[in-house]
Amino acid sequence: MFRKTRIRLVTLNVIVFVLLLNGLGGALYASMQYRLYAQVDAELKQIGKRLLFDPFPFFRAEKRRMLDVDRRMVFLLWDDRGELIRKEYGDSIDPAELLKFRPDGVADGIETLTVDGQTYRVYTLSIDKRVFAEGRVWKVKRIQMVVNLEPEEKMLNTLLYVLGIGGVVSIVIAVFAGLFLAKRALIPIQLSWEKQQRFIADASHELRTPLSVILVHLERLFRNPDHTIEQESENIWVSIQETKRLNKLVSDLLTLARSDSNELQIMKQHVRMDELAWKAVQSFQQLAELKEIDVQANIEQPLDMCGDGERLYQLLVILLDNALKYTKEKGTIKVTCRRDNHWVTMVVADTGIGIAKEDLPFIFDRFYRGDKMRSRKMEGTGLGLSIAKWIVDAHGGRIRVESEEGAGSSFTVMLPSRVKDAG
Repeated sequence: MFRKTRIRLVTLNVIVFVLLLNGLGGALYASMQYRLYAQVDAELKQIGKRLLFDPFPFFRAEKRRMLDVDRRMVFLLWDDRGELIRKEYGDSIDPAELLKFRPDGVADGIETLTVDGQTYRVYTLSIDKRVFAEGRVWKVKRIQMVVNLEPEEKMLNTLLYVLGIGGVVSIVIAVFAGLFLAKRALIPIQLSWEKQQRFIADASHELRTPLSVILVHLERLFRNPDHTIEQESENIWVSIQETKRLNKLVSDLLTLARSDSNELQIMKQHVRMDELAWKAVQSFQQLAELKEIDVQANIEQPLDMCGDGERLYQLLVILLDNALKYTKEKGTIKVTCRRDNHWVTMVVADTGIGIAKEDLPFIFDRFYRGDKMRSRKMEGTGLGLSIAKWIVDAHGGRIRVESEEGAGSSFTVMLPSRVKDAG
């Protein structure tokens, strides 16, 4: 799928690049052609004004005052019968080709003619006068000024050649650059896709297990329809426990899905972090006593900060639940909350089973379970620490963990306390 997408991106980029390059090249070529032709036309019009003022310098001996014109310029004089009277100045036109410039039916003005493969710019003027010179009367009907555009055409052809070669080279570069950039651009998309596919696979697996357990125990109830509730209490109890686990899993999945789509917003306001911490510790106190676990709290008061009180309490519950779950009987859980300059630091440390060194980089991944830390024997969805990390990141904080197998774990959370730091 990504290979096809990459090819489409490269193809689209190359097409856009070619269209843009051809557009710019065409504009440059047209601009250069216009400027070159405009220079020739300006000179033709300037000489044309001089001829209108003095139309017959060609019949006088002092023709030298016309020699300052372009050496390529040829003057053709035509009579009223369309016959060529004479050619003056430039000699770049073959005599056999002169009649091809006959102005019969041609309006006055400047036009471009192609004669035997050569391109000429021709300015035609109507004179319609007679002049006596060289012992005879000349009836001059029209005068043509002809300029051979070979130098301009060579320059334009050279420009076209350069644009063509440059275009081919640029297309080749665009293809390779497009492949490289498309690959780079698709990396985060590909990673996101793989992460989503892995998340869907893990979620399906996690949902399938409690559903299967519930289905099995409900089917057992139909096998003995005469049994009382007390007799089937074990099956009912297991179904209820799995339903609770399923409900928590769906809730956690919804939280993460909404956080990924930015639908879940953090409502920052003034909160007393010390009060939230004491509330969380007290809610776990009785559970800890059942496992003969000593919960010690060292909470600085007052501890004001800016944040979402509901999410911060959820963060503390996740860390305490995680510590209680993996701490053996007669163990210890220490909860510390203090202010460090502009930060509020929370530490939840336990003397539990700890986390393997190779598992530490992955404990905040969704559904990740280490061999010892997240065994199937332990209740949980594998999403708690992922949600905890999202809450910390949403508050602009940092979370880290230190652990040693058999010696316990310590989770440290640092949150900005001020509004400008938390924003």
